[in-house]
Amino acid sequence: MTKEIRRLVAEMCVGMFLYVLALGILAVIFRRGLAGMGFALGPVLFGLLAGFIADAAMLVHMAVVAERATDSRDAGYANRITVVQSMLRKVIFIVVLFFLGSRPQIDAVAMIIGALGLKMGAFLQPTVHRVIAGKNAPDTELPDGSEITFRERRKEYGNDEDSDDRA
Repeated sequence: MTKEIRRLVAEMCVGMFLYVLALGILAVIFRRGLAGMGFALGPVLFGLLAGFIADAAMLVHMAVVAERATDSRDAGYANRITVVQSMLRKVIFIVVLFFLGSRPQIDAVAMIIGALGLKMGAFLQPTVHRVIAGKNAPDTELPDGSEITFRERRKEYGNDEDSDDRA
């Protein structure tokens, strides 16, 4: 994986972890309510952790497949490989879910809810990037090592805010 993709995956993993951490804190706070519904705290927390680990593995797999498809420069191959690998990822997740969910130490429902963290990681990635990189950090690094900011890109490629202005 390229440096940029690895950074993006790491930032998304931070967002996914924050999501699972928030759910874990809520589970601890509302453990009596969970117990009243028949959910033990330990298996719920282990289920959330298993969902996070599954999310991280799926995210890395998606990044590798997307990069391989992009590098191929063949639209047909890229379409085939992304569809096949996506289905394979889902089948493997379901098999792991059934295997781990059949264990009394891991709650399958919590694992599914934890696996929804992939979406939250995508939503939180821009915020995590700003926090990690800081406000004055450049948005993009060019292949020659130079850096270009968002404002410079707008100046170079046109102002998108005024593009829909019709006289």
